Amino acid sequence: MKKPEILQSSLVVPATDTPRESLSLLNLDFLNAHLHNCTIYLFKNTQGAKDFFSVEVLKSALAKALVLFYPLAGRYVVGHDSRSQIDCNAVGVPFVVARLDCRSDDIQLEPLSSEIRELFIPQEPQSLSLLQMLQVTYLKCGSVVLGTFSHHILVDGQSAAHFFQTWSMIARGDLKSIVPPSFDKTPLCARSPPKINYDFPAYTTDQSNIKGSPDACVLSLFKLSQEQIRHLKIQCSNGTSTNVSTFCAVSALFWKCYCIAQGLAPGTKTCLYFGANMRNRIHTPIPAYFGNASIRVSVISEVSKITSSPIGDVADTVKAVIDGLTEEYFRSLIDYLKVMSDKKMSVRYTDVSESDLTIRSVIGLSLCDVDFGWGAPQLFLWERPTRSRVAYIQNELGNDAGIKVVLSLDPSTMKRFEKVFYEELLFADEQN
Repeated sequence: MKKPEILQSSLVVPATDTPRESLSLLNLDFLNAHLHNCTIYLFKNTQGAKDFFSVEVLKSALAKALVLFYPLAGRYVVGHDSRSQIDCNAVGVPFVVARLDCRSDDIQLEPLSSEIRELFIPQEPQSLSLLQMLQVTYLKCGSVVLGTFSHHILVDGQSAAHFFQTWSMIARGDLKSIVPPSFDKTPLCARSPPKINYDFPAYTTDQSNIKGSPDACVLSLFKLSQEQIRHLKIQCSNGTSTNVSTFCAVSALFWKCYCIAQGLAPGTKTCLYFGANMRNRIHTPIPAYFGNASIRVSVISEVSKITSSPIGDVADTVKAVIDGLTEEYFRSLIDYLKVMSDKKMSVRYTDVSESDLTIRSVIGLSLCDVDFGWGAPQLFLWERPTRSRVAYIQNELGNDAGIKVVLSLDPSTMKRFEKVFYEELLFADEQN
């Protein structure tokens, strides 16, 4: 497919003066120093609006949003003290306007491939220092694709949702609903003296086995209707659907199917990794905090316990770990990262082995349904096509209110997983 024609490329700066300052970074932030999050939204002009996705409206609203979210208009730099920081210099957010001579129905958007992803995500040579980039691509059919690039050093999932929702609220004139962000990192600082009361197997100081090239993988899309989710939660709750969250139920299902598909020895250790937003789990909640307040969590078991146990027991295993995410656990992790930093020991996320699975979820985040005044998107995509052994879970857009999961595995494992998922577990009766 041809590359889009770039019609316009500019920097959008805050609409009014913003603080010129250096924003310090925490050890939680540095864990994500080399990570970026990209999202793609497809909007269709179903009402035939003449000003559909007006560039002027979008850029004007963005400039106003950047007054509140001013660090995004800055750059990620190394300061005079050799510490990385955010230079809030108001240089601006790159905003690209492009045109692609094809229709949305001619593009296989889901599951997302690397080739399609690159069409709609802005490409900048200085992307390591940029904190936010945006691209609006107009298609031949009148549809629009919004591609976003966010640096994880500053923006986690909740922060991204906060920013995009604020930008869209300004665009459609809903100013009363705006909640200003907070950049106060005090609630996330380490204690003095530090107290480390837990182990953190999702993190490691071992730098000897860092992965280089991306994994060879394929992506498959799985959709679970609202009724299927209800049935799954009943299975996980011994006849009721009130005790297990959708996240726990879906995660348990995919972990169980994955362990069966891998065919590993019964005594093999298996880990389920996922992120947990801690903003509302601490004594004084910080719901409007803009930055990294999510941590990586691991659920550890043996393959035999996952493959042979009822799905409800697997869900309970996941739920028990989530229930244990107390403020003391969070504070201990922050203290652990500080102690390791003081010892000049780098901490990173533990590698995902062939017996492990990572769950990335945006269930419950207002990231999928941003509305700039022309209606909600028809599609929301955020999977990374180059990372294997990852399940990306999100709410399905539209009236069904189901769940969509994009799974990334190596090709041979994917074939076995699909067989297990559709024929041997939850949906066996529906497929026959």
